[in-house]
Amino acid sequence: MKYLIFMRHAKALKESADGSDFERDLDERGKKDAVCMALALIKTNFQPELIVSSPAKRTMKTSKIMAKELQMNESQIAFDSNIYEAGINDLMHVIHELDEMNSTIMLVGHNPSITSIIGYLTSTFAEHIPTSGIVVVGFQENNWRLVQARTGRVIAYLNPKGLPIN
Repeated sequence: MKYLIFMRHAKALKESADGSDFERDLDERGKKDAVCMALALIKTNFQPELIVSSPAKRTMKTSKIMAKELQMNESQIAFDSNIYEAGINDLMHVIHELDEMNSTIMLVGHNPSITSIIGYLTSTFAEHIPTSGIVVVGFQENNWRLVQARTGRVIAYLNPKGLPIN
């Protein structure tokens, strides 16, 4: 089986210093939520072998927090510009190009694409994945290229609301 752990980046500042969306940083709540979500993910027993992230500042920082808390090396984070401002086809391309050596991969991205891809890959309707939200999707396929619409099953949904903040 293959598992994708979809995560929407942690809560970010409304604006960056230079006004660009790409350079928006995490706010303090976002940093705390990311730590809590890593701890919650550990309890599910799903450990990513690789994190694939949008290179935007807020997703990059979210990915680094997750890697640290999951005791992963930063070398286990890959940045893919196709995830920033992605549509479903862009994310499917990213998924189909994943390394077959990895069976569990975390993809850290943005809304609305994170919510949309979960709805596309599974029969589960997700109206809105919140910041720091995590959805684990399992696939019977053993090849990332075989992942298609409605072939996944939601195994876990972790919402930062209601989790204790450290």
